[in-house]
Amino acid sequence: MQLKRLLRKGPITKDLEVPLEWWRKALITFALGLAGFLVGLDQTIIEPALPTIVAQFQSVHDIGSYTSAYLLPQCVLQPLCNKLYSMFAFSTVYISSTVLFGAGCLVSATSQSSPAFIGGRALSGIGAVGLSIGGFRMLALMPETKGQNISMGAFSLILGSSIVVGPIIGGAITDSIGWHWIFWINLPFLGLTLVCILVATFFEGPDLRGENYKLPLREKLTSLDWLGTALLILTLVPLILGIEFGQTDGWNSAKSIVMFAVGVLSLGLLIYQQKTTKREVIFDPKVILNRSVWTTGGLFFSALSSVAVLVMFLPFLFQQERGLSARNSGFLTFALAGTLAIGTFIFSIVSTLVRYFNPLALIGTAMFLVANALFFALSTGSTSTSTIPPIVGFEVLAGAGLGMAWLAEIIYPRAELGKHQLATSLGYTRMMQQIGGAVSVQVAAAIFTSKLTSEIEALPFPRDVLIALVQGAAPGASAGLDGQQLPEDAKKAVALAYGKAIRVGLIPAVVFAAISFLFAMALPWTRLKGGITDRGEVDPINSGTEELGTPVFNSGSLSVNYKASFTRGPACLCLGQPISWQT
Repeated sequence: MQLKRLLRKGPITKDLEVPLEWWRKALITFALGLAGFLVGLDQTIIEPALPTIVAQFQSVHDIGSYTSAYLLPQCVLQPLCNKLYSMFAFSTVYISSTVLFGAGCLVSATSQSSPAFIGGRALSGIGAVGLSIGGFRMLALMPETKGQNISMGAFSLILGSSIVVGPIIGGAITDSIGWHWIFWINLPFLGLTLVCILVATFFEGPDLRGENYKLPLREKLTSLDWLGTALLILTLVPLILGIEFGQTDGWNSAKSIVMFAVGVLSLGLLIYQQKTTKREVIFDPKVILNRSVWTTGGLFFSALSSVAVLVMFLPFLFQQERGLSARNSGFLTFALAGTLAIGTFIFSIVSTLVRYFNPLALIGTAMFLVANALFFALSTGSTSTSTIPPIVGFEVLAGAGLGMAWLAEIIYPRAELGKHQLATSLGYTRMMQQIGGAVSVQVAAAIFTSKLTSEIEALPFPRDVLIALVQGAAPGASAGLDGQQLPEDAKKAVALAYGKAIRVGLIPAVVFAAISFLFAMALPWTRLKGGITDRGEVDPINSGTEELGTPVFNSGSLSVNYKASFTRGPACLCLGQPISWQT
């Protein structure tokens, strides 16, 4: 009887304003932070292991799928998952997401083939959607505004820092105990997350439920935009599959043509459905057609597409062409993400000193474009480590440039949108970032493998060696196939082939960087007030002071929040105190 009472949940609540014991709040915060760290880590920890995985599975054609399989579910399921949290108990959705994420890690760790590995990555991506959205949603419902802002900033910092340290941890694990342990290591920590959530939400803990929990099940199901979600999936998945089939079966193959046709048709139907449906849909036309929204969305779609391509090829530049270990490759790749985080923080402060943000956005995207062009202009086939410092320098230039422009994501939409529309706008921008990353790596991988195949097949090697090299055998290995030693001149020839293929594969990165610069030119010229625009909705009757905290950056290794006090009056909204920073 006592056990039954302990396992029973406490009072039903739609927020966390109910009193919480300190240990219960600590358990919830710890569990959310740990799960968020694993979600971010899983996004980048695989990067240094990509050459090893490709070589083991002999699956160079699938290199783009290893990244997009994890990102694609996060592109298309965000709106649906947010709705689920608003309609069901928090613990039900969050625990289910944790189990799905763990199942994906288990499949990836035990996979013996490329398709199984891709399936595991996709399953982890589905779980990651619920974990990331659930974390921010739970912390947003915590009481006390000041503590809430600190918690939100800390959670964003955890997500960002995990993305930064991912390549370092991935390289160390791959070199020491094998790439499979990249995924095995997640399972005990996910188990700890489950235990913490169960203890905190059961044992007479608060029964947190969504604001629409009382709706009948039928009304819950019908209120979800199932058709819009399905059409979005039918737009993106066939597009990626079409690129895959184009690499393996030829671009004129029936499978590739059918996939592209289905994707284009679904895109047309999605646009029509979103415009004609009167109830709530995935894309709100009033928000997405606003100039501040589509320009910032386009800027970060193209910029993050370019970043995804760079991140995919940097390990190949360091390992395949220059013979570095996965561990050292991970450390060197850190320069891009680390500089992005530091640059964002520095130029966020600079933005408080200027009246217009447009010059920062233009200069930043121009620097980012120059860095991508320098990567493309690298001499091919250079196996000397003397070329590593320039590569790291290009990473620093790219990260600093993108960091300079990053605050545009919040500044421009906030100038013209209300609070609820602003949240919707930020959701669209982040969805576009993930879609860009998922699609761009497939396009770049297709170009890379096509060039690599033609270069390798022209080498004077036996056919079985050529096939293995095309499928992903490492050119820098000391031994060839079946234990045969490859001569030094043969190694250099293969490294040269990889170098040429990498340069061609970097073309999409340069193109997307140029497009981001064009979107920066299209940004509206919005005057900043005290370093950030504010579209205050003034109460003409009540006056007083209101504290406003807005998260402006939660990518990279840092979270920055604008926090200011605004004095309300009958005719204006005046800045009462200088902006403070939380990291």
